[in-house]
Amino acid sequence: MRQRIIDNLPRAAGDSDALTPVRREQFLVYLMGPYRTFDVDALLPADANVETDAPSFATWDETSGEYAEDEVLRLLQETRDCLRDRGFNAFLAIDVGIPLEEMDAATQSIAFAQASNATVFIAPQVGDNLGVGIEIGSVLEDLLPTDEMQGSAADATSPERARRVMVATEPSVRSAMLGAVHARWDASVRTFTDAVDCCQLCAQFCTHIQNGELYGSLDRLD
Repeated sequence: MRQRIIDNLPRAAGDSDALTPVRREQFLVYLMGPYRTFDVDALLPADANVETDAPSFATWDETSGEYAEDEVLRLLQETRDCLRDRGFNAFLAIDVGIPLEEMDAATQSIAFAQASNATVFIAPQVGDNLGVGIEIGSVLEDLLPTDEMQGSAADATSPERARRVMVATEPSVRSAMLGAVHARWDASVRTFTDAVDCCQLCAQFCTHIQNGELYGSLDRLD
């Protein structure tokens, strides 16, 4: 999967433009975020009533969130481009262009995270935080399952892989899942105020992971 990602990024994929080469091609940074709504038709049975049976996290809450869907996507794209300007091979799932018929979105997220040197979940305030918590928790549970993670958070021993995961949130985001990210998985949780701050935060994290691979105890993935 690592080589497939590297090979695909210089190519246009659907609505995503081809990405220009970067200095650190082998240092993959997977950026995740709630930038696409759930496909309600795919989640519900054929005879379901979308008006009454749709889960509460299936649509954006435009009244309580500071961001609309396209604004969240733009934030991730700006962060991706900023990281790439700094030499990191950052990408979104849509940049790779793997058809959903070949691999569903959840499986793609897990595969991309496993293949990447660093994974960052950007969680701005988008209204209902339930979907954010579900996605973060699902990816971490699938990405980092070990026998040591069974039981309570106090007794859990996080695998080394958790060091490669960071969640970047706005200060206004409140989710029980975000608290568990650090308590249970010992992954980093940081806050940002705007797009520039988000990029700097992510760049610092990527530099920390890179130094860990070059001079510390993290295995090099290239």
